[in-house]
Amino acid sequence: MPRARFAQNKNYYAALGRQIAQARQSKMTQEDLAQKLSLTRTSVINIEKGRQQVLVHTLADIAKALSVSITDLLPPSDDLTHLLRDASKKGRAWVMSAAATLPRDRKE
Repeated sequence: MPRARFAQNKNYYAALGRQIAQARQSKMTQEDLAQKLSLTRTSVINIEKGRQQVLVHTLADIAKALSVSITDLLPPSDDLTHLLRDASKKGRAWVMSAAATLPRDRKE
């Protein structure tokens, strides 16, 4: 049975995992990162897939191992991708195309 709090935030953890994977891919393998963190490769995979919650100290260790700041690993708060992850492909495409047509700097 999944934890209720995790279920509410699973899209965020998926986006966080994508950020970690993106930062890692040009620098090292999942196995290399796992060894630096004293984790299993399976744990790294689960973190990158958003299936495992990341403790704050683990996030700090990941950032240090990848030589990036913690904030570089956090998904942008306006990232529609993680908010729409559970939407249908057609629905996601519609929202993304509509968002792309909005003016960036609206002064009202």
